[in-house]
Amino acid sequence: MPSSLISLGANLGNVLETMRSAGRLIREAFPDTTPSFSRIYRTPPVGGPTGQGDFLNAMVRVEHNLSVWQVWKTIQRIESDLGRQRNQRWESRRIDIDLILHESTCLWTPHLKIPHPRMCMRSFVLQPAFEIAPDLVDPVSQWSIDKLACHLSEILSNPSRPVLAIGCNSIQLTEGIRKLLRESTEPRSNAITITHTPSPEQWIESVDTHSRSQTITNAAEQRADLRIACVETPDPESIQWEDYSAPWAMMLGLQLAHRDSTHTPQTTQLPVPGPRYLLPGNDLSWAVHEILAASQAMRCPIEPTDYAW
Repeated sequence: MPSSLISLGANLGNVLETMRSAGRLIREAFPDTTPSFSRIYRTPPVGGPTGQGDFLNAMVRVEHNLSVWQVWKTIQRIESDLGRQRNQRWESRRIDIDLILHESTCLWTPHLKIPHPRMCMRSFVLQPAFEIAPDLVDPVSQWSIDKLACHLSEILSNPSRPVLAIGCNSIQLTEGIRKLLRESTEPRSNAITITHTPSPEQWIESVDTHSRSQTITNAAEQRADLRIACVETPDPESIQWEDYSAPWAMMLGLQLAHRDSTHTPQTTQLPVPGPRYLLPGNDLSWAVHEILAASQAMRCPIEPTDYAW
């Protein structure tokens, strides 16, 4: 039977009770199987508005015969039943339920992207997922959950990491991100390289060149911990970003030639497998915020609790 990985998170109201209610509703929604639950973890908020409380996070593995869209609609209904409201991105929330992985499905649409685009960079996703699904493979990075979780553990043990390699599709975007990162007051110890790569083919080539470079002596710099393609559309008012960025999504292995297809991508494989992310670049300040949040999420401390389901 296909496996889906589902994340649970909350930091508003009676958080533990809401998490337990979400677990109960998931069991009821998938009556033909016994979902596997990770432990409940406590983590600080990452990337959202200031002044938030800590989150409780957990992962659920479900075996079923449903389509990716059926699973997504099911967890949306559970969110609604538990009072989820969306007002501001990455805000405090009563409950947040995301479909992280659905077997080898790769889906790239404005409403749903599978695997979850940020799963490879979030310790509060990967560490709980490791407990219940170390064998599942992320079809984008081509790494198992086990390997992705170990990768973040290595980053936590090295204060000079993560190392981020960013390719931007316009010179203006490249220089704008460099400028805002220089001006940012947010503390970070990682290295960030930014290059102008106007096409997905050139982005792939830059990844290959960087990975084979013989001039880099710092081992941490030789392999980027996260490779980001930052893409802006020439006319965001009339061109939907997911449509414009589709060639990039196909090159990075995020989708098939037809956007609504839900199978393993038969695309050009990156020379070096590993975590990668396709980032919208039209809102420059938000793109920089996402880059810094990615770095923070990879080093996010996560603490197991004794809470029972």
